Amino acid sequence: MSKSIAWRLALAIALTCALVLSAVGVFLYRSLASELTFRDDMALLGRLEQVRALLHDSDSLEALQERPRLYQNMLGNLDSVLLVKRGDGSPVITINPRQLALPALEPLAQERLPKRADVQTVDHIALLTGTAQGPAGERLSVTVGKWLEEREQMLASYRLRLYMAVGFGAVLAFGLGLLLLRCGLKPLRALAQAMRGINPRSLDQRMPVDHVPTELKEPVQALNAMLARLEDNFARLSQFSADLAHEIRTPLHNLLGSNSLALNQPRSPAEYQEVLASNIEEYERLNRMAENLMFLARAEHGQRPLHLQSVNLREVGDELCDYFDALAEDRQVRLGNSLNGTLTADLHLLQRALSNLLANAVRHAEPDSIVRLLQRDDADYCWIGVHNIGPAIEPQHLSKVFDRFYRVDPSRAEPGDSGGLGLAIVWSIMQLHGGEVRVQSDHRVTLFELGFPRHIAL
Repeated sequence: MSKSIAWRLALAIALTCALVLSAVGVFLYRSLASELTFRDDMALLGRLEQVRALLHDSDSLEALQERPRLYQNMLGNLDSVLLVKRGDGSPVITINPRQLALPALEPLAQERLPKRADVQTVDHIALLTGTAQGPAGERLSVTVGKWLEEREQMLASYRLRLYMAVGFGAVLAFGLGLLLLRCGLKPLRALAQAMRGINPRSLDQRMPVDHVPTELKEPVQALNAMLARLEDNFARLSQFSADLAHEIRTPLHNLLGSNSLALNQPRSPAEYQEVLASNIEEYERLNRMAENLMFLARAEHGQRPLHLQSVNLREVGDELCDYFDALAEDRQVRLGNSLNGTLTADLHLLQRALSNLLANAVRHAEPDSIVRLLQRDDADYCWIGVHNIGPAIEPQHLSKVFDRFYRVDPSRAEPGDSGGLGLAIVWSIMQLHGGEVRVQSDHRVTLFELGFPRHIAL
């Protein structure tokens, strides 16, 4: 449950709603408290002015004392306080229903109009004191006040309702959010159900994109692209297994056939030697295949480290031309080296890649033609090419020539070749260097190019 996206999002929605409701509640609470305070303060200011006017316009203080209902009705409730005292402190009017202990306050001058700032709150009582002039011109002290218990009870009740509203709103938001999220996640569940039906036999299936939400279209398209890559790689793996079985079966069949013929009847030592020599050729073929496959596996998993060094391309080209000179002479082909300068690369892997390309180029070159080692540079790569004149590679084969065991013309396989792994090894070598490999073939001209990055850290 704690790992559920729906629950986490629902909790986030609930917390967000709780925060918003709390912010709104605090604002409303403070607005109400401010409004009630303003109302009470203004009532006290008006009451002080009314009492001052009443005292000034009365016939005598004794008349006011004889008619208490006049100012009791003006006060209106048990929470109000009114004290009128003479200059010597003797009471004239005393209305204090709750018998509240009132502190002594400095009264405002007669000529000064009271303001809200003059209202003081002491022990939950709002008080305002000012001087007044009696009917006979005597100096009087007037204190008006209000017990704030009612206001505090109202605000406490309002706070409680706010707490309940925030809590209820958060729970409601959580429930509705969880319900809406579960409904909104139905496309994901449908997608998961569709994915469960995909297995190695149904890798050609794709997830529907037309009716999924906009937010899921990009992930679904990425998933379909991944399925396409898996399908292609699975097909390649299946084809690789079949090709490997075929390549191994041929030398094994040859070995079984030659040994069976040798054992059918007695042979001379020379004939047995001939059989053993033939067997050694097949064993060497199997050994080369195993070594090539092991190299490809290590390169694919990054287990073949690079030993980078500064390589003299002219020397590498000359050495390769010397090595393939005998094969080129047998094919009536000449070799040309146009490489120059230096390159940062693994010398052994560079020689191996160029050897595989030169071997293919010499085998397929036309007699009396030249197989050339070429070089060109651009801003990012140093391109080393092997160029030969011969039968062009048809376009449908160009994208597959670097696949393992792939041959453009399987019938032209010769003893001593790489078993269809030579170009796959070239591709792996360039991947180890972080480079590229390209092939162009048209009008009886074929060019393989190896692109080595110009900036490789030693």
